[in-house]
Amino acid sequence: MAKAEESPQTETFEAVRSASASALGPTLAVKGEIAGDEDLVLRGSFQGSIKLHHHGLTIEPGARVEADIEADHVAVAGELTGNIAAAGRVVLSSEARMKGDITAARIHIRDGAQFRGSIKMTPAGS
Repeated sequence: MAKAEESPQTETFEAVRSASASALGPTLAVKGEIAGDEDLVLRGSFQGSIKLHHHGLTIEPGARVEADIEADHVAVAGELTGNIAAAGRVVLSSEARMKGDITAARIHIRDGAQFRGSIKMTPAGS
């Protein structure tokens, strides 16, 4: 029997959410700057800036983020107002609501996502 393939959305979100990822819970509201060397999952509200070079960021459904983001890869399923600069891939899930600009090597906007902004493609790893 052939093994069922994972959907690209599940695969992308799982790649961003490693077992050692830090998380901001759904009842937390934080303002400031986040910088680190690990993956991050946002479930609550965040306002400020996020820098996760060589690591990924997941904005889960229900999360509200106002930030400029620099990361290796970013997956958005919540609300984001701000710009994304990613060395790798950016995925806007069908639940995503984003206002801002995206600069990335690869971009996937799923059917149903709401996006208002511009997109600039860059070579991988930039």
